[in-house]
Parts: sequence; C-alpha cells; structure tokens
Amino acid sequence: MPEENKEHMSQPTPWSSSEAARHWQQDAERRQHNFAVATRRMLETAELRPGQHVLDIGAGTGDQSILAAQSVGPNGSVLATDISSEMLNIAAQVVKREGLTTITTRVMDAQQLDLQDNSFDAVISRLALMLMPHRQQALREIHRVLKPGGKLAALVWSAPEKNPLFSVPLAIGSTYARGEASSRPDPFALSDPGIFERDLAEAGFSDVATYALPFQSQYSSLDAFLQSTGNRLTAGVMEQLNQQEQQHLLEEVRQALSQFEGPQGFVAPAEMLLGVGSKG
Repeated sequence: MPEENKEHMSQPTPWSSSEAARHWQQDAERRQHNFAVATRRMLETAELRPGQHVLDIGAGTGDQSILAAQSVGPNGSVLATDISSEMLNIAAQVVKREGLTTITTRVMDAQQLDLQDNSFDAVISRLALMLMPHRQQALREIHRVLKPGGKLAALVWSAPEKNPLFSVPLAIGSTYARGEASSRPDPFALSDPGIFERDLAEAGFSDVATYALPFQSQYSSLDAFLQSTGNRLTAGVMEQLNQQEQQHLLEEVRQALSQFEGPQGFVAPAEMLLGVGSKG
C-alpha cells in the first residue's frame, strides 16, 4: 500500500479528541437506552455464542463490547478496537470497574488491522464503518481476520431524512463551513442499502443483507441535545466562525429542530441500517 495512503488512513477523526470521548461517555446512559434494540439485533445477527472470540471495530467507550462479552461468556473474548486512544481509555476504565476480564482494548485502525488471518468468530461494529475514508480496505481487513463461516454485523446511519437530529445540524453547518471543515467524514456514506450491500459483496462477503431498524432518539430537552450531540455535529465549523456567526448557526439549528420538543422531552425519529455478511 502506498505510504501516502497509510498516512491518510491513520489520521484521527473529529471524534478522537479527549473532549469528544468525555462527552460520548457522559451520554452513555441515553445512548444505551436509545440504541438498545438495534444493538441487540446486531449481536443476535452476528450469532454470538459462548466461547467465541469477537472483534469490535470502532468500539468507542465500549458499550456494545460489554454486551458482546456477556454473550460469549467467561470462555470467550472480545477485542475492542478504535482509532481513538481517548475513547478506549474510558472503555478500559469501565471494563475494569465492571470486573470484566474477557475484554481487551487496543488502539487500531480498522483499515490496517494488526491481527492474524482467520482469528475471530465474529466481528461487530456500531456506527463506525461509514466514517472511514477507505471503507473497502476496512471491509477487506475485516474479512481477512474472520474465520471461515464467521459473520460481520455492522450498524450505520440510515438515510438523512430518517435521522433529522443529525442531518439537519449537518446541513445547516455545511452552509457555514470553510476549507477542511467542509470535507469531514460523511455519517450517511453507507445509508443507501444498495451501496452498503455492494461494498460488503466486493470485499468478499457472502449472504449479504441489510435491515432498516427505526427507533426514537430521545433527549431530556433541545438544550440537552445541543449541549451534547449537537455540539459535536457542528464542532469543526464553529471553530471557524466569529461569535455572531456562531450565534446565527445555533439559532438556525434551534429553530429547525424545535418541532421535536414536546411534553415528553425532545424526541425525534431515527433509523439505523444493519449490514450483515458471512465469510465463506
């Protein structure tokens, strides 16, 4: 592989900072509640069984790694990987606090897995694949490290119109973006089932399928959303703007999303896409 590609593939994402990791963990309880059904479906589709060895790609702070470890039991293992050492530091702390000895964390780029061929029974990934600049390389690497008969089950964001809490701030932010901020990873890069299935098949997977998993995205209030998730979505753009422009951007986002605030808090429709493939 050309050296320039290796360098590009190793670059951290906007979600790799210590501040992003801290905010991500602070939002863990809400995220676990909102993502519960989709995460369970991912683990069931991966057909995890006691004693298996599982690789988690883009594990973040380890929410789904812990659930996977519970599925494979004391004789199994989970390797939680992420490009962000800050995210994995938090994951390791949580794992230690929970007394889980079967989970290991390693900083690793999914596009360059430092792992042996045919070494995992299953691979899971939640909301990570769509952010990778070289998805095909990552999928080929995942296929390589899976044992024959092993499964990949990966969650990505579905279509923008089905995820307004993410697509609306991103669309508004893009009208203010300049330079590098306008070329950030696209969270909807795999939102088309046809594209997702094609990418899986081209990487060598068989029995490829995708499933739409709708759910409700809930926050206590619009302000709570803006202070956590909303801030991450517009972070790269906000840094380029003066105070007046920042206020204008936030006001646009607030007005556009105010329709989702009501007696039950801040609630909006959302949807993930579950992609599945087997190694023949």
